[in-house]
Amino acid sequence: MGAVTIIGVNLYVLRIKTMLINPDFSVRARISKFIPKISFALGYNSSMHMSVVVTNYNYGRYLGRCLRSLLSQSAERDVFEIIVIDDASTDDSAVILKTFQDSIQVKSNKRNMGLAYSSNVGILSARGRYVVRVDADDYVHRDFIKSLLLGYELFGAETEAISTDYQIVTPEGKIIEYGHSMEKPIACAIAFKMDALETLGFYNESLRINEEIDLRKRFEEKGFRVRNINLPLYRYVLHSNSLSKSVIK
Repeated sequence: MGAVTIIGVNLYVLRIKTMLINPDFSVRARISKFIPKISFALGYNSSMHMSVVVTNYNYGRYLGRCLRSLLSQSAERDVFEIIVIDDASTDDSAVILKTFQDSIQVKSNKRNMGLAYSSNVGILSARGRYVVRVDADDYVHRDFIKSLLLGYELFGAETEAISTDYQIVTPEGKIIEYGHSMEKPIACAIAFKMDALETLGFYNESLRINEEIDLRKRFEEKGFRVRNINLPLYRYVLHSNSLSKSVIK
């Protein structure tokens, strides 16, 4: 068995062990479904640096813009992947996702499971060393991924996460406010090291709201660190259906 194969298998074994030591999280119950993914590890891509996890529920109106912004990144396409988890949407999201199917991975929940569960589905499917969440109604600057990777290249040895600042914008793109991720962090615009997420046990699926606050709290309690890039590379869209989106206090 070659070195790349061994790395891939060990990565998935580590994730299984992580679920075993976190019995309070429902990801543990999915181990039996997860084990077959070890075969997928035989094709592990050691050049895959960043996994972008997009969670979607009835955001078909905004989904296309989100995905186009990710597919237009200045970073080389083979260093990142895009994984979309559709949480049983009832709008036209499925039709929109089909138009991007050759460029992204799509996973669909059979019923609505919530943001924490959907995020974990994406993370457990990821092949990258780092994972960043992007909400389906948001979008990003073309240098978003390249900047996060540069941050890890410069500061990776001394941090477990790299974030960027953000702009709160209207659906039309008009800037409302500048957001500093160290002062007012949000759930997205932060790329975690995969091994840090594994140590934390991923998102707590028993939570239907504030799952990002819980993760950040456990992250800080563990003594993990964040370095921030003071550039507003994430576009946080504020609209009538985004009341559930929150700034981490």
